[in-house]
Amino acid sequence: MSRDDPGSVLLSFEARAAQGKRIAYMAVYALGAFAILNQGLAVTFLAPLANVWGALAVLALAWAALVRRAYGVKPSQPAWARYAWWYVLYTLALVLADLKHPVLALNAWTVDVEYIFVGLLVPLALDAEDTLKLFYGVIAMSMLMGVDGWFQFLIKVPIPSQWLDVGEHVRTRVFTVMKSPAEFGANLELTLPLMLGLFAVDQDKRRRRVYLVGALVALGALFMTYDRGSWLGLFAAAVLVSAAFERRVLPVLAGIAALGLCVPSLRHRALDLLNPVYFVKSSAGGRMALWQQAFDVMSRNPLFGSGLGYYGGYVATSHSFSAFSDNYYAKVLGESGILGLALFMAMHMAIVRDMIRVVRRSTGGSRLLALGGLTGITAILIHSFVENLFEYNYTASLYYLLVGLLFTWGRSLPEADETRSRWRKARMSDE
Repeated sequence: MSRDDPGSVLLSFEARAAQGKRIAYMAVYALGAFAILNQGLAVTFLAPLANVWGALAVLALAWAALVRRAYGVKPSQPAWARYAWWYVLYTLALVLADLKHPVLALNAWTVDVEYIFVGLLVPLALDAEDTLKLFYGVIAMSMLMGVDGWFQFLIKVPIPSQWLDVGEHVRTRVFTVMKSPAEFGANLELTLPLMLGLFAVDQDKRRRRVYLVGALVALGALFMTYDRGSWLGLFAAAVLVSAAFERRVLPVLAGIAALGLCVPSLRHRALDLLNPVYFVKSSAGGRMALWQQAFDVMSRNPLFGSGLGYYGGYVATSHSFSAFSDNYYAKVLGESGILGLALFMAMHMAIVRDMIRVVRRSTGGSRLLALGGLTGITAILIHSFVENLFEYNYTASLYYLLVGLLFTWGRSLPEADETRSRWRKARMSDE
């Protein structure tokens, strides 16, 4: 077949499309296994890659999206994307305005926005029919870490003394391959509702069993983190979503909460938040004092804040500008001012709004998957009031990855504005 033959051109496009899809798959699986890959790289001669491979995965998704566009597939971005671009451009403007420490500001900007691009690119790089297969691979990583969490609990892995309140005695706090129980808890509160949703929507009996067992393992591991922020985030999100869309789940949630409170160590950990001494200590030098600092820092320049990298986050802490704010919204407020916080909140409110639209379009098992996605997203947003979750690479990458996959999957729903692709469909079957 000659080069001038239209058939040879079509075959060339088909080959490039298949290559682009394989690369997109690899990037999604790698981001889903972010913590495991990072830990594996850290103990080998490839340790320097731990700081850059996440960016390479984002570039791989961008390349796959460009191949799709060249192939003639032009899916629309979700509605929340416009708010994301406003936030990205606004924070980039703050970087360009910082003439004193531009490298520091650029580093802080990268930490803040790098994985937002994952959520923007996944719907452009993949088809709706690809998503269930990808969900399975991504969620399996959380199940694996859940098993590791149980192993840590059984062997009573040593933990730093600052992970416990004064006078508190627990067997251990599990964290698997992550840096803290809060990070591990954030991973589980994102994925546990999706395990239950995928159990409802997947028709493969073997995978359904895996999802159910994985959810039970993840729930136990979540309790064993003893991370109150994760408990609060997931429970509050589940109550809110259930009250709005599926009130029959509320008695089940009440039963799980009651069962947890029957365990003395869990009860002590949870009810300690209501202790007046806790509030006194928190106001004097704990989280509440740190949140007040955010307003003090912002008040010097209310609209634009102190500048990226100067308050409340990883970059500011590493340069001794401030301590962690233990509230990502306070960190955004202190660094980028009222405008930055408004744009950041608008982006995530749009994500929740768009996810609610997916819920309303879905029926049957698909509705449970959509509700699971909405619950996980809401849980992270609630948990972020007490942790700098979006500064953790493991959490930010998984959050935006699942957001991208959920909205891509939403195109398969009957009333969705679906962009059909000529790429070969990845089917879920019982085979």
